Amino acid sequence: MGSHGVGRQEPTPDTLVVFSHPNHEVAIFGLLQRWRPAILYLTDGGGADRVAETEQGLRSIGLLDRATFLNRPEASFYRALLDVDHAFFRDVADRVAQAVDRWQPRRVLCDAVEYYNPVHDLSLPLVVRGLAASTHGARGGVEVFEIPLIRQVPSGGREAYAVQRPTPSRAGSQMRVTLTAEELAAKRAARDQVYTILAAQMGPLVCDLPDDHLRTETLVPAVLSSEVAGEYALRYEWRAAVLRRQGAIEQAITHADHFLPVAHALAGGASGTPPLAST
Repeated sequence: MGSHGVGRQEPTPDTLVVFSHPNHEVAIFGLLQRWRPAILYLTDGGGADRVAETEQGLRSIGLLDRATFLNRPEASFYRALLDVDHAFFRDVADRVAQAVDRWQPRRVLCDAVEYYNPVHDLSLPLVVRGLAASTHGARGGVEVFEIPLIRQVPSGGREAYAVQRPTPSRAGSQMRVTLTAEELAAKRAARDQVYTILAAQMGPLVCDLPDDHLRTETLVPAVLSSEVAGEYALRYEWRAAVLRRQGAIEQAITHADHFLPVAHALAGGASGTPPLAST
């Protein structure tokens, strides 16, 4: 398990953030500055360049020493999902448990379940399993929140996305944080000057977000569900079907045959944790 830094003489963080991919931190770049959490990255996001940009971004706000990078190849998560490899994901959850016991947080944040990318969606089941498997988490009292990132919304067969906003049905339970001018400036600078790979991938969806959008960061209490709500589009299945028709891939990760068996085993198979709920 790779770690950076030797520790600063500052208060122990009361928040642990678990991201599936590097660069996701830009979604809550203001909260990172304010709360100064510990951060755990589960994958390399597809390569060393993406990790390097995250290191640069965290260094700019003095948080690199609190970041741990497991550096699991992103492709290994997709392969493990296709194989429904429970041992692989139990091992990753054990690494989450180690981080929980190291930092002993009172709250954990993770990528939201949004059906855009199955690796994003596994962050929450892995956190649930990690909390149950840890000494600190098993005591209870740790709050878990999801970080809205990106989701495809139903749009008559066209691709349309919502960025860093909760679904309408969960808007009432959200925690909304308004950034200070200094926090917003640091977030804007990081987006525009550091995260070039994210900018290239997402284009105007991220690069053209106005300050009114950037200055509000949102968390929602974690909810595990075995069904896809009607206000979501199951983007990764939809996209995989397109790629299979094009001959670009041979196998497709599906919600029912791949994601749910892994998520159920993680969230329902850990002692003291609730099973996935039906909506």
